[in-house]
Amino acid sequence: MTEHEAPNLFQVAVDFGSSLVPGSGAALMQLEPQQDNRDGFAIRCMTERLLRRAERQRILLVFSDGEPSAANYNDVGILDTYEAVMRARRLGIEVISIFLASGGTVHETERAAMRNMYGRSSIVVPRVEELTEQLVPILRKLLLKSIF
Repeated sequence: MTEHEAPNLFQVAVDFGSSLVPGSGAALMQLEPQQDNRDGFAIRCMTERLLRRAERQRILLVFSDGEPSAANYNDVGILDTYEAVMRARRLGIEVISIFLASGGTVHETERAAMRNMYGRSSIVVPRVEELTEQLVPILRKLLLKSIF
């Protein structure tokens, strides 16, 4: 597969400027699965956007359904994602991975892949219904860190 057959696309569903507009969240529900996911590419794109923001604390939440997978990317996807995460962190951005497992089953290989890419800042959510209870404590800790 060539770069022209499977190009890198980065689609913004809801941008920062319109994220607080009532009803803007509905755009998320309109997203459709695409062919490839180059996590490192997406993290680099968002790192650049976050660096242009004036806020002192920057947090990047990366929702994932598994290892990065794309044409000509499978062998280097984990390393590329790891490098993008490390770069963002060196630039002062908190990067947290949220792995949304399908069907409630999480294999140890999936947990290991998330740890390899994101280190300890990775949570595994076996069922989407558990997202709030897993994510809220992390966000609370980050917000308290910014206050004190």
